[in-house]
Amino acid sequence: MSTRFDVPTASAGADGYRRQFSSWKRERPFWGGVLLIVSGLLIGIIPLDLAVKFALVPAEFAYIGLIFTVFVLLCGVFALAQPELASFFGVAGMLIAVASIFGALGGFVIGSIVGVAGGSLCVAWEPPAETE
Repeated sequence: MSTRFDVPTASAGADGYRRQFSSWKRERPFWGGVLLIVSGLLIGIIPLDLAVKFALVPAEFAYIGLIFTVFVLLCGVFALAQPELASFFGVAGMLIAVASIFGALGGFVIGSIVGVAGGSLCVAWEPPAETE
C-alpha cells in the first residue's frame, strides 16, 4: 500500500541528485562562479560591517561598497547561469573586484584576490568536448 508520503530510499535519491549535480557542474565554470560569489560576499562585509556596527564610514562609502558587492555577485551568478558568456563575466568580475579596493577596501584585499582567482577560472574555462 503506497501513500503520497512515501520517501524513496536515501541512497538511491542522493546518488541520483549527486549525478545530476555532477553533470550540471561539468557544463559550466563552477569553481570560477563560486569564487566570484564568495568574493562579492567578502567585498560586502567591509562596508556593511563598518557602517552598521561601528558607524565609522560615511554613507557614500557603504553605498559604493554595496554596488561593488552586487556587481561581483551578479558576475558569479551569471557565469554559472550563462556558461557561454563566462569569459565576459570573468573579466568583468576581475575588473570590478580590483576596483573595489578603492571603493570598499576590497574586502581587506582578500575579496579582491579571490575575485581575481574566480574571474581567471571563468576566463580559462572551456566547455566540455561533445562526445557522440
